[in-house]
Amino acid sequence: MLRNGLGNLLQQSTRLLRGGPVQTTTPLPDKLFKSIELEMRGHDPAVLRSYTTFLKTVCGHLNIPQGRLQVLPYVRWIQYALRSKFVHKKYKLHYETRTHITKFEVKELTGSTASTFLEYIQRNIPEGVAMRVGYEELRPLPNTIVDHSKKETAAQ
Repeated sequence: MLRNGLGNLLQQSTRLLRGGPVQTTTPLPDKLFKSIELEMRGHDPAVLRSYTTFLKTVCGHLNIPQGRLQVLPYVRWIQYALRSKFVHKKYKLHYETRTHITKFEVKELTGSTASTFLEYIQRNIPEGVAMRVGYEELRPLPNTIVDHSKKETAAQ
């Protein structure tokens, strides 16, 4: 089994040295993003403010244009539970959580810059903060639409 593996490896390496068929790949154009919207959710508003400051600093160092910063009202979740295992409705507990939401937008990014930016900020996200990423990607028009519009302009 080892002998077969080494034999196959030798055959492949000699094929490469002889100049076998070389596959060339054409580089794909980099993606363009009109805007990337980051939505952060957490239970502590001070942590969200601190993380927003961190995002502004990162944008400043990477020369990324910032969009709007939006602090949305918190979402309240309330649950009542009975204190005793038997029904005594006047002894209730009140559980409440507040989820604070902040939206941060960056504009006009290339795909490589966006992936670097997102990887860096997601590695440094604080504990207890959730993030949702939404984006608007710029793409060329399909060929059918471009051809149709050329025909219309030529006819006029």
